[in-house]
Amino acid sequence: MKPFFLIAFLITAFCSAQDDALLHIIDSDISIEEKEHQIDSLLSLRNQEQPTELLADFYHDLASKWFLENWWDSENQEDLDNALVYAHKAYDIKKKLPSLKKSSLEKTLFNLGHFNYLNNDLYEAIDFFLLLITTGKDTRLIQKANLDLGKIYMYLGDFYKALDRFNAYTTHYNSNTILNNREKISIANVYILKANVFSQMGMKQYAADILLNLSNADKILKKTNNNDTFYKNKINQLKGNLLLRLGYYTNAIAHHKKVINDSINLYPDEMAFIYSSLGLSQIRIEDYNNALFNLKKAISYDNNFTDSYENLGDLYLKQNQFKKALFYYQKAMVMATHKKEVLYDGLLTTQDLELAAEKVFLLNHIITKANGWLAYYKYNKQKSHLINALKTFTLADQLVDIIRTGNTEYQSKLFWREKGASLYMKAVEVCHLLDKPQEAFRLMERNKALLLLEDVSKEMAQLPKNLLKQEYTLKQNIYLSENELQITESQTDSTVNTLKNSIYKHKQAYESFVDSVSLAFPKYANLNKKVDVLSFQNFKETCISKEEVVLQYIMNKEQGYGLLSTLEKTILFKIENVESLNTKIIELYGLLTDITANKEKIARYNTLSNTVFKTLIPSSIYENIQGKKVTIISDYSLQQIPLEALVTNVDKSTYLIEDAEIQYAYSMSYLNAKKEITTNAEKKLLGIAPITFTNLKLPKLVFSGDEVRGIHKLYQGDILLDTTASKSKLLPLLNNYKIIHLSTHADAGEDGNPWIAFSDEKLFLKEIYATKNQADMVVLSACNTSIGELKKGEGVMSLARGFFHSGAKSVVSSLWTINDKSSKDIMLEFYNGLEQGLTKSAAMQNAKINYIKKYRTTLTPSYWAGLIVIGDNAPIENNTFNWIWVLIPFMAIVIIFFYYRFNKSKK
Repeated sequence: MKPFFLIAFLITAFCSAQDDALLHIIDSDISIEEKEHQIDSLLSLRNQEQPTELLADFYHDLASKWFLENWWDSENQEDLDNALVYAHKAYDIKKKLPSLKKSSLEKTLFNLGHFNYLNNDLYEAIDFFLLLITTGKDTRLIQKANLDLGKIYMYLGDFYKALDRFNAYTTHYNSNTILNNREKISIANVYILKANVFSQMGMKQYAADILLNLSNADKILKKTNNNDTFYKNKINQLKGNLLLRLGYYTNAIAHHKKVINDSINLYPDEMAFIYSSLGLSQIRIEDYNNALFNLKKAISYDNNFTDSYENLGDLYLKQNQFKKALFYYQKAMVMATHKKEVLYDGLLTTQDLELAAEKVFLLNHIITKANGWLAYYKYNKQKSHLINALKTFTLADQLVDIIRTGNTEYQSKLFWREKGASLYMKAVEVCHLLDKPQEAFRLMERNKALLLLEDVSKEMAQLPKNLLKQEYTLKQNIYLSENELQITESQTDSTVNTLKNSIYKHKQAYESFVDSVSLAFPKYANLNKKVDVLSFQNFKETCISKEEVVLQYIMNKEQGYGLLSTLEKTILFKIENVESLNTKIIELYGLLTDITANKEKIARYNTLSNTVFKTLIPSSIYENIQGKKVTIISDYSLQQIPLEALVTNVDKSTYLIEDAEIQYAYSMSYLNAKKEITTNAEKKLLGIAPITFTNLKLPKLVFSGDEVRGIHKLYQGDILLDTTASKSKLLPLLNNYKIIHLSTHADAGEDGNPWIAFSDEKLFLKEIYATKNQADMVVLSACNTSIGELKKGEGVMSLARGFFHSGAKSVVSSLWTINDKSSKDIMLEFYNGLEQGLTKSAAMQNAKINYIKKYRTTLTPSYWAGLIVIGDNAPIENNTFNWIWVLIPFMAIVIIFFYYRFNKSKK
C-alpha cells in the first residue's frame, strides 16, 4: 500500500526545469539498465561543473523526472531518498544565485516540500511549503502547496489549519470565473477533503458542515460531466459514515454497498475502509455474522488498516467476549505504532506515542480500549479492570497533549482540549469507583483552563522583551484580522477573500516566529510542549487552610462528580440524575434572568433552587463548607448559575451566600500560576461609563455614571464618562491601571464573539485577546459578561475570560442582564468593603447580604446574584500599612508623654 497520502486523495503534478540531455535519456526507448548507466555518466560530468542555474536545473530534473518517477513505479525507498538529495542540491545552488528564471526557486521549494511529504517527513515538508507560500509569487505553486499543507495538517490533527489551507485553495479558484475541467475537479476534491476533516473532528457535531461540503463537491462534479466514479465513491463513503454515526444504520449500509458495487475502481486500502465501515454498521444492528465476515474481508484487503481491528473489538464487546475485544483494541493500537507484540492487557510507552505516525487514529483506539476495560469491570466487578482502565485513560491523556502541543493554531488547540474533556469524565468515574480522590483532582485540573495556563507559562518563559513584544504583536494581528472578518457587513467575495488572506498571512508569520524562537530558547519551546498542573500536595499546601476549602465539579450531559478538598479530608462524590439536573439548571437560569418577580415565581424559584442545592451540595459536603471561604470550580451547565444563589432552606428563604464566602476560578492551577505574575501598573483606578449609546442604538444606563463617580470617591484614578467613554480612548489606557471598572452594556454576541459597548462602538472578545492589561481586578458591571460559547474543558468563551487572557488577575463579571439600579447599589457596597481591606469575595458577600436583608421577600436573586468574583481573591487595599502610619505618631506622643512625666517625678 502507498503511504497515507493516497487515502487523502493525492493529486500529483511535479514542477520541472529543463535539462535536454537528461530528458533525452529518460524519454528514450532503451532499457532501464542502460538509462541508469547513461544517467550515471551524465551525472559524473555535471558534478564537475561550477554551480550555475543550469546545474541546479539538472539536479532538479534528476530528482523529479528520474528518481521520483522510479519510486512511483517500484516503491524503492532509495529512489525517494535520491530524489530528496538532488532536490536539496538544486535548492542549495539556487538560493545563492543573485538572479534566476521566473519561479525557478519556487519550483524546487515545492518539490522539496512535496518529496518530504511523500517521505512522511511532515514537519520538513511544512517548513518548505510555508517558505514557498510566504516568499513565492507563483500563485499556481502556492495553491498546490496549500493543498498539500492542508492534507498534512489534517493528518497531524491540526484541523483548523487544514481547513484554513483548503479554504485558501477554494477561495483562490472560486474567485476566478473561467476554470477548466481539471481545475473544477481539483476544487471538488478539496471540498471532499474538507468534509473529511469535519468528519474527523466529529460526525455528529459537524454533520451540517460535512453535508454542505459534499454537496458543493457533487455540484461541481456534475458540471464537469466527469464519468469517473472515483470522487462519487468518496462522497458515498463519507455519507455512509455520517449516517452510521447519526444512527441511520440501514441507510448507511446502502451507501457502503454503492461504493462496493464499484470495487473494480478502488485501491485495496479503500476496499478495506469501506468493508470496515460496513461491518461496523452491521454491528450496530446486531447482524454479527455478516459484520464478522466483512471485517475479516477488510483485513484481507489491507491488514495495516487499524480501524478494522477496533471494529472487531466492538463486535466482541457486544457479545461480552471481553478478552477478545481488548485483544483487538490492543492490536489496533500496536498496528498504529508499528509494533509487533499484542497482549490484551499491554500498554504503550510514551515513546511509542511520540513516534506514532497516525496519532489521531491511535487516540481513538486508546480511548476505546479504556472504555472496554470499564465495561469489563461493570460486567464482573473485578477491581484490576478499573486499574487497567485508569492507566489506559492516562495514556490517552498523554497523547492528547502530544497532539495538542504540535499545534500552534489556537482553535485547533481548543478542539483537542474539548476532545480530552470526554475522556476525563470517564477517568474520574474510574477514580470514584477506585476511591482515588487525589488522582481525580489531577484529572479535573487537566480538564480545565490548560490554554489559559499555557499563556501564563509563556509569560514566565523569560524571553527578551523585544521578542515578547514581537510575539504579542503577531498574535494581536491574528485576533484583530479574525475579528474584522467576523464582524464585516460586506458580502462581496473580493472583500471577504482579502480579509481571509490577511488572516492566513498573519498566522504564517506567527508560525515562523514560534519555530525560530523555539530553536534559540529551548525553555520557551518546552513550555509550548508541556504545561503542568498543580500537584495535589502543592494544592493542599497553598490553597487550603482551616478557613479555606475548594469545591470542584466535572460534568457533561449524562454524568457528574464533585470533589471537596478541606484541610482534614478530600471527598469525591457522584452527582445523581445528571440529565434531570441539567434540565432543572436551565429552568433555574430562566427564573434567575426574569426580573418580573411575584409570589408564585419566588416560590417556584425557592423550591427548584433547593432541589438543585441538595443535588450539587449534599449534606456531607454542606456541613464542611458552612462558615468557610469556598473556591468553586464550575463545569458545563453549572457555569451558567451562581451557586451562592441556591436556597439552602425553603421555609426561611436562606441562600448559600449567607453561609459561605464564595469565589470562582477556572482552575486551581491557573489561579496559583497567576499569583506568580508580578505587575507594575502605575495608576489605581480607570472607571468607564458611556451612559448613552446613540451610535449603537442601545438604551441609556441612567445609574452607571453615579456608580463610577461613587467608586472614584474611594479610589484615586481616572474616569471616562458619557461621550468620553469611547473605545478609542480606552484601548491605549488599559495597560496602566490596577483596577479597571466598566459600567456599560454587553452581550454574548453571535458566533462565539461577545462584545462590550462604548459610546462610539463595540469592543469584541477577539479584540480583547489582542490587548494587554496589568489589572489586579477588572470589573465588568455589565450584562452577560461571563456568558459565551461553552467549550468543554476550557469553559465559557466570555468577556471575563478575554480579560484574564490579556492579563487580569481577577474579574468581577455578570451571568445575565443585570438591573442598572441594583448593580450600582451592590457595586458601591462592594467597593466600600474593598476599601476597608476585605477580600474580593468577602466584599461581594457583604454587599449581597445587605441587599438580601432589604429585599428578601420582595425580590428574586435576579437583582443581586448575577455579579460573581472570579480569580485571585487578595484584598485590593492593605489597610495594615495605613494603620502603621497612624500608630507611629500616636506611639511617639505616648513615649514623649511618659518621658516627661518620668523626669518630672524624679525631680
